[in-house]
Parts: sequence; structure tokens; C-alpha cells
Amino acid sequence: MSLPAWSDVDRSMALPLPKKNLNRTAGWLYRSGNIHAGFDYGVDIGTPVFAVRGGRILRTVDNIPNMAPGKAGKSGDPPNFILQAVRYRNKPATVVYLHVSPHFSVKEGDEVRAGEQIALSGHNGHSTGPHLHISVLEGHDHLAPFDYLRSLANDTKAPNGLASNGITIYPPSLVYGRAQPSRLATGSVVMADLVFGTMDSDSVRRLQHRLNGIHLEGGAELPVTGNYLDRTRAEVIKWQLQKRHLQPGSANADGNVHPKQAKALFGSRFTLV
Repeated sequence: MSLPAWSDVDRSMALPLPKKNLNRTAGWLYRSGNIHAGFDYGVDIGTPVFAVRGGRILRTVDNIPNMAPGKAGKSGDPPNFILQAVRYRNKPATVVYLHVSPHFSVKEGDEVRAGEQIALSGHNGHSTGPHLHISVLEGHDHLAPFDYLRSLANDTKAPNGLASNGITIYPPSLVYGRAQPSRLATGSVVMADLVFGTMDSDSVRRLQHRLNGIHLEGGAELPVTGNYLDRTRAEVIKWQLQKRHLQPGSANADGNVHPKQAKALFGSRFTLV
């Protein structure tokens, strides 16, 4: 296949998971104190994984089945992974997406754009629970996702940029950045619109956007339509039960946003009217 030159590749940035799933469970060190040098995000098997920048797929392994969520792998177990070549500060870098579910659609040589779905998260290899591991390495010559750890002693300090060994770029957010601010992240909210059945309302769009930024067990990414239908009501009920600790089926856990709940849900960035 014909691949575009680097100058033609989209250099925009994207988050590796839906915003509401960025629940980080490990960083530079594991809780044990051993070196990790990447980010782990605890997410359910099957959560969409997105390319964090535009670039070329360098190497993949996609034939390892997922374990049951309650089962843990052991050191040395082979994982599925995607290695993607990107540019960082106009230099070559490699993004590692690890423990992804088998049989993903991208293959070696593919060009992908920032924000394009490339896989689903999984639970394989040396994984103690379903999650996505993402790390970023200098250069394009990496063949295995954990080779870089061999040159890092356990007492190596987290760098702010390139690691002292010249291999690991940490944190990965230096490469994939933060989500761009949305016009829906602030503004006026009409309380009367925050009820089931409201259609084409910016207040409902702000509600849907806000719910997408809150980590909820079993939560789903909402389309920001402005239409207060079944999916929005279901997410509001989850928020009411999990974050407000209301009883299922109670009057204030019915999927509408009640006045006393609105301030806690929206915070100080919004004006409630």
C-alpha cells in the first residue's frame, strides 16, 4: 500500500479511551514500587481504544485470547499489543497499546488518524484485571512492548519529558495531550429542560457532555444530541444511584435531574436557571 509522507500525516491529538473511562490505576511505578513507566487505565473488556495521534502501525500481535475478568495472568505471559509510529516534537516516537482484545482491525503498515478506533480493550498477558496499558517510547525500532523496561532500574525517577535512558517518554499525555475544551463544558442550563422527553436542547447537550466526564460503573458514552431519551435517562439514574446514593425506584432516582441534584452534577462552571 502507498503510505503518505510524515508531512501529510495528521498531527492532531486524541485521548486513548472515551473521556469517562480515563480512570488511571498505575503510573510511573506500580503500587509494589516496581517500575512501570506507562499509564494503566482500568476499563471493562471491550472499551473502544483510539489512536492518540496520526501515524503508521509498526507491529501487532492479536491472537491471544482474553482471560475471564476474575483471572490474572503471570509474568512472561504473551499479550496482544499495537505499536504505532508517531511524531513527537518532530522526532520519531512509538506508542504502545497493550492487553487489547484479539482480532482487532488494524494491521502492520496501516495509517491511522488521531481519534480513529483501532481496537477494543482486553485482559491478556501479565494482566491482573481488565485494563489498557499505554506507554510512549523514543524512536521507531521497538519490536516488543516491554523491552524498554530492561534498562530502567526500579529507583529511576519519573522524568518530565524524555527519561534519562533516552527511551521512555513520560508521561504519555505529553504525546497525546488533553481533550480540547468543549463549548458544552460551561454555560447556562435551563432546569426545566432536564427531564425525560425534552428534545433539541443545549441544556440537555450540556447534561450529556457532563455525564460523559463522570466515571460510572457500567456507564455508557452518550451521543450529545440534546434529546433526553432512554439512554440519557439510564445514565442519570446510574449517577443518582452511584454518586447521590439514592435508593433504586425512589422519587429522586427517576432519571430526571432534580433541582437539589443539579448543583452537585454541574458544579460552578455552569449557571442554573
